[in-house]
Amino acid sequence: MTTALPSFLADPSLPTTNPPPPPTQPIPPTSDPEAAANYAPTTGHTTRTSIATSSRRSSGAPSIPWGPAHPCYPHPNPHLPLKSPLAGSTRIIRVPRDWMPLGDLAPQYSMTYPEILEQWVGERDFRALVGRVNQGLADAFTRSGGGWKDALLGVATGWLWEDFGLAGVKEGCRDVDAWVEEWNRGREGEGVRCWGLRRTGYMSLDIQIPDPHIRVVGTEEEEEEEEEEEAEGGQEEQQAAEPTTTTAPDNTVRAD
Repeated sequence: MTTALPSFLADPSLPTTNPPPPPTQPIPPTSDPEAAANYAPTTGHTTRTSIATSSRRSSGAPSIPWGPAHPCYPHPNPHLPLKSPLAGSTRIIRVPRDWMPLGDLAPQYSMTYPEILEQWVGERDFRALVGRVNQGLADAFTRSGGGWKDALLGVATGWLWEDFGLAGVKEGCRDVDAWVEEWNRGREGEGVRCWGLRRTGYMSLDIQIPDPHIRVVGTEEEEEEEEEEEAEGGQEEQQAAEPTTTTAPDNTVRAD
């Protein structure tokens, strides 16, 4: 029986059984030691979100679970009456607010492309739509000196300046709404529509598409149905595996 020596008694010249750890990052082929020391591998960043790949991201990056917060989730259409035939045949893809560019100074919306729109709205058209809306809202809410002018004129006219829609912010928002309506007219007959921002309180950009008929996995009713189907299938397999026994007729003749 051998006992391992403590670390302070071990001979440093002897080879160790544990292999050396692998390098954390590859060293680039360069002769500059500072460039090699500061080298960090970079990975390409994409802003395309799909239903299939979002659940298979690496463990290091946070993944968005499938649900109403997912960019590709088809929401029921709240902009139409319940009795309308389009209310059941259309869904809403919500583009959420992006608070990073301007914070709360002006509404800005995410440029992440939901791939569920690929059949109706291409990635280039989507980015043109969101980019134009973001630029128009930024110009309307962050005008230099425009806010003070509208405030002074509002006080001087008893707020009639704003009631008549003459304020610069309202005028800029009307321009954005007019551009969105023009975008909608170019897609009449396709079942695609971008709803006005005032309907959502500028909290999201709602894009209407035909119902993609995506089955939501994980609901309680569907889990119960799957369990019942599995139980019925197991009973059928068990009945099929049981051997069938048949009794032969008694043909013996009894002698009196």
